[in-house]
Amino acid sequence: MGGNSANFRAGAVIVAHGERGGAFSNAILLGHAGLVANIVSGVAVRAGVLSGEPTLEEALAAVAEQTDGPILIYPFFMAAGYFVNVKIPKRLADAGVGERCRVLAPLGTSEALPALIHAKALDTAAGAGIEASSARLLVVGHGSKVARASAEATAAVALRLRELGGFAEVVTAFLEEAPFLDDVVMASDRATVVVGFFNGDGLHAAEDVPQALAAFTGPIAYTGPVGAFAEISALIEKTIAASVSETTGESAEF
Repeated sequence: MGGNSANFRAGAVIVAHGERGGAFSNAILLGHAGLVANIVSGVAVRAGVLSGEPTLEEALAAVAEQTDGPILIYPFFMAAGYFVNVKIPKRLADAGVGERCRVLAPLGTSEALPALIHAKALDTAAGAGIEASSARLLVVGHGSKVARASAEATAAVALRLRELGGFAEVVTAFLEEAPFLDDVVMASDRATVVVGFFNGDGLHAAEDVPQALAAFTGPIAYTGPVGAFAEISALIEKTIAASVSETTGESAEF
């Protein structure tokens, strides 16, 4: 852990929805939390989920026992939607620690994320023998039939990826709203690199996306879900460290 449990000056809880259906573990979330805890200094770090185990409340209780300082909440979500804006604050308030907590911007809206995705997409293209400059970069998000947060976050990342260049075109597709992934995949025969704008290897990333891509007959490669990238741990750590420094006036970096 990044410090002595007797003098943690702040706490941090990385919170996710929790994998639906019980078929998948929260190994990605817990892996990131473990790495962050070993890097960030003077901060008690735990992971919790809204559905499943370990619960958000269990993580909060563990952190609250280790520090009297502020508790930062890092949403391991791809958009600032209902769960980030409504559900998490309500759970914090119900747990009696709402006044101590500061909810940070979610993973999917991080300013550092597009450059990380861009580098991974280029590496994936090279590994698959795809010439990025003549390829299509397809960013697939969850989307929603009702809310706009997921589509807007996906579109924002795609816009930044276009600005970074390197690919012939950057397009978006969704699983729950138009333009649907199945349709977008087949709309071009251009070699394609697909980015899964998801936080983990749940049902969507592990099953829905590969099934849709299997129908494509040209060169295609999948980066996997963004949340599973190894580099995400460092991104989360830097965000938490910067927020601790801003909140306490003390550095949280080794």
